[in-house]
Amino acid sequence: MQKLKKILIMIVVLGIVGYVAYHQIDTQQQKRLHTALERERNEWWDNIGKLEEKVAELEQELAQERGELVPQEKLSEVFGQAPTVVTPEIEAIDCDELQRQMTAFFTYLDKQDYILSHGLEGGTWNLFQQVVKQLSENPPLVTGEMKDFSSLIRNVAHLYRILGREQVELITEVMQHESEIMESVMATFFEWLASGDRCQDQINGPPSLEVLYEYAGFFLNTLAGRSYLLRRNSKIRILTTYYSVLILHKANEETLNPYGIDIRPYIDSSLYDISNQRGLIHRKKYRGELAAMRRDYQMKTLGARVYNP
Repeated sequence: MQKLKKILIMIVVLGIVGYVAYHQIDTQQQKRLHTALERERNEWWDNIGKLEEKVAELEQELAQERGELVPQEKLSEVFGQAPTVVTPEIEAIDCDELQRQMTAFFTYLDKQDYILSHGLEGGTWNLFQQVVKQLSENPPLVTGEMKDFSSLIRNVAHLYRILGREQVELITEVMQHESEIMESVMATFFEWLASGDRCQDQINGPPSLEVLYEYAGFFLNTLAGRSYLLRRNSKIRILTTYYSVLILHKANEETLNPYGIDIRPYIDSSLYDISNQRGLIHRKKYRGELAAMRRDYQMKTLGARVYNP
């Protein structure tokens, strides 16, 4: 009887040891598999990125031949010289250069007949500061707009309620008259928005990241925001979506995403739209940033699945 008990105990102990050993081996295999998959996926995405860059270069050459891109003469007229753009080699625009670009743009606007007809006190720069202040102090709904009809209507009319008809119509006028240069203007404005406290001495500070996140969520994640963009031309809509994705990505990096907005579908849709939009000067840059962002989030998702099956 004692011998039988010992045999049973040994069988149980061996079973436990075997299970633990198998589990450890299985975990190590999962880690090795994860590493191999990550390496293979990175190589795959790198190859796709190179192909996308080549396609973007060819498309830009074709657009230049067709005369679809903005002439350098026009950009020089507006900005004094072609505006500096952030690239992998230029991580951020110098504050003095950013100040020069914004001053040049508003000076250019103040000379246009359609602006002069409004008789603005303080010019377009003063109007811009007022608009930023009004929108910052009155953010839209990002969640809960569908809880009742009144909330939805208020959110749909958000810009009209906060800015008033005259200011909205003037901003729309600017977008219509200056549609040729809006891509470069939006790039300059985004650099100002992204400058944070870096350029406080040269330029009046932009809204906080919390405020920018609210408006990025509004344009990306609400019926009101999407319906507003659908009423704009395709280039404005696509670039607003793109910059909203960049803001949401920055918010994620700062762990500032209280509404839990999933950025991944917006990266994919923005990449698709930009790839199919003709006449973008910096399409290669946009696609490169979005493709890198997509790889980053896919790696995070894959890692979460491997370590939390």
